[in-house]
Amino acid sequence: MSMHSKHRGFTAVDLIAVIAISLIGIALFLVVLQLGQPRGGGSRLMNNNTQLRGIHQGFVIFAQSNKKGGNDGYFPGMDSSGNILPDGEATGYSGDGTEPASRLRMMLEGNFVTPDYIINPADTRAMEAEIQPGQVEYQGLTADHFSYAMLGLAEALRHQEGRYEPGDDLRAIEWKETLNTAAIVLSDRALGTDRKNISSVFTEPGSGDWRGGVVRNDNSTSFETQTEFEDTKYGNNDANDFDHIFEDEPNASDAFLVFEDAVTAYSKN
Repeated sequence: MSMHSKHRGFTAVDLIAVIAISLIGIALFLVVLQLGQPRGGGSRLMNNNTQLRGIHQGFVIFAQSNKKGGNDGYFPGMDSSGNILPDGEATGYSGDGTEPASRLRMMLEGNFVTPDYIINPADTRAMEAEIQPGQVEYQGLTADHFSYAMLGLAEALRHQEGRYEPGDDLRAIEWKETLNTAAIVLSDRALGTDRKNISSVFTEPGSGDWRGGVVRNDNSTSFETQTEFEDTKYGNNDANDFDHIFEDEPNASDAFLVFEDAVTAYSKN
């Protein structure tokens, strides 16, 4: 008598089990994906990078009419000869060309950007600048009206005023249309007081975790999860092996992005 082995078919119970396992796997994947996303969501991140790139493009367009001869044009805050604009000139309020607010005010008044464009979509603190009653243009523009940090120029002004210290004019050489892919000139601001409690509008306050958009002088823009970069380079100076973009190194030949004023990188809120 022959023996026949019995094979159990694929039942409805098996199908339900496979579907359940698949759904659990998809759910876990989505959870992991969400944990890796910055606060504010992917669409805001993309819009923010678009705005950062657009602001830098505005700098370059501004520079086209802020130059002499065939030289590279300078970004807002400098005149056509590469000198820092002094207090009150072309700004109309207390602040010189080293102040981020002064530079952005020139962009607003020249219609290179609009008030909403200088605010990160995920930044709940900043409010759109308005022309106040009795004022002409954006005289009241402050750090409350924008979200972005930009290359510090304070050393160049000190050099210009005859208070020279070695390296004072090295960083500012990139505040013009150099198209240098190794020079970081614009980014999301840093929150906190130092690298230990740094954060951004995309991360938890005081977390020590900064994430945000970064723009190089060739207009390339990227979302970064670190503040330290290798091989940044400003002008003809040596490349920097380790460059923290929110810390001012002694030789001023690296990145230092300021926000609230000419020398302050970190924002308290």
